[in-house]
Amino acid sequence: MVMETYADILRKRKEHEMTNYNMDEIEREREDRNAFASVKIREPKEATTEVEIELSSDDLLMLALAAHDRDITLNQLVNNVLRDSLKELEYKFEHGNKPVFLSENK
Repeated sequence: MVMETYADILRKRKEHEMTNYNMDEIEREREDRNAFASVKIREPKEATTEVEIELSSDDLLMLALAAHDRDITLNQLVNNVLRDSLKELEYKFEHGNKPVFLSENK
């Protein structure tokens, strides 16, 4: 008795099955629709206001290089710097400017 391999079994199955071209077309259309639907939708940006600032050429160059290193625009970098500075100011306002010595009592 000759043992049948898995490849032989698959070949026999394929010979007995008929191709459903309509179903193949439907699946291709579904894939196209899903690819279109998978486009990422951006989150709405925060409300911003235009502000005009004056910078020296050296400061502007430093900021532009920092933005380039982070692979973001200069505008995004300036927004990040301002946002972080405002958070730091809020923290200082809430916690004061003087350092506090922390000690544990046993």
